[in-house]
Amino acid sequence: MFADRNDFRRWLYRFFPAAHPAFYPARRRGLDHWATRGGSRPVAEVQKTFLGRWVCGPPGEFCEWDAGDGIIGSHAVWLEEAGWRGFSMEERPGAAEQLRKNRPASFVPISETGRKEHFQVDLISARRSGSIQGVLQQIRAGKRPRWLILQARDPQPEVFATLNQAGYRLDHFIHDDEYYKLQRT
Repeated sequence: MFADRNDFRRWLYRFFPAAHPAFYPARRRGLDHWATRGGSRPVAEVQKTFLGRWVCGPPGEFCEWDAGDGIIGSHAVWLEEAGWRGFSMEERPGAAEQLRKNRPASFVPISETGRKEHFQVDLISARRSGSIQGVLQQIRAGKRPRWLILQARDPQPEVFATLNQAGYRLDHFIHDDEYYKLQRT
């Protein structure tokens, strides 16, 4: 069943929930190598394929923080292709202008985000530390989407621990993206 010890470890990290924060960095490494087959598959292709399977079912609503130009590094562009609706925001003016041009249906100026109830959605994606901390504050306040995608270049055990306590499980990790799913409501 397992070719070697590393295959077994990857399987273990993928299917068993972490019980201790020290397990988290090893779990991330195991999930990433499993997903890209040790780097032999393109990351964007793996992310798109996984995302389609992960959120299967009827289309929902998304909120994408730090959307950049709306194409490169965006998960919501694939969700829109699958029939999802939502809104994407970017605080950097140049990137926000590109986002407005590339994805006008979901673009929301950052100045309008205070007027929207942007946490009553099915999926939230966030890239930068400030946005991730804002998402964590909303989760602590009881507003919990079903899925979260957080970009984390370096392991962030405190984020992992907070989400774990809130009922989220690290489902997958590809490249810099952590995919969390709410286990209980």
